[in-house]
Amino acid sequence: LSATALYIIIKNNMNIQKMLKGGKKMSVKWDGTKLLETIVANEESTAKLYRAIAENANIGAKFFEILAADEERHKMIYEALLVKYADKLGLELDEAYSEYVDLLIRRNVVFDNKLIEDAKTIDRRDQILQIAERAERDAILFVSELQKMYPIMAKEEMEIILNEERKHLKMVLEKQELPQPYIRGL
Repeated sequence: LSATALYIIIKNNMNIQKMLKGGKKMSVKWDGTKLLETIVANEESTAKLYRAIAENANIGAKFFEILAADEERHKMIYEALLVKYADKLGLELDEAYSEYVDLLIRRNVVFDNKLIEDAKTIDRRDQILQIAERAERDAILFVSELQKMYPIMAKEEMEIILNEERKHLKMVLEKQELPQPYIRGL
């Protein structure tokens, strides 16, 4: 199929769905608690992962310790937000957007204990950095969605965290661009 044909098919399908729903966007009640809990779990498991990598990194221990400390601080901020906004996390979302966020949450990969233990034995720097890149990209994605849904929730703290996650990703990507021996040292 050409790009034009694909566009026409998608557009027609969207028009049919809109007509079936009376031309109105469907909205659903949604609870942001599950998103915040997912972010807390991600920050916690990412900190554990970074600490495990730091234990075995020849040169990169300090790098991963700094990242781990930041992730632990982020986790505490999110936990405080869960308490502070516990009764204010319900909202109306467009059904399609709600489904998208639910899918992100369901398909989220938290670094479990097995993966963390396995990471200790990875001896290729590029593989370690790919894992860190994935963690930081996910953090940026989740924080961005949280900000979109709750624009006034701890606005300054959220912006600081988002900028730190971007800084982490930048640092990881810069390390990936350096010439790499196929050993663990960063």
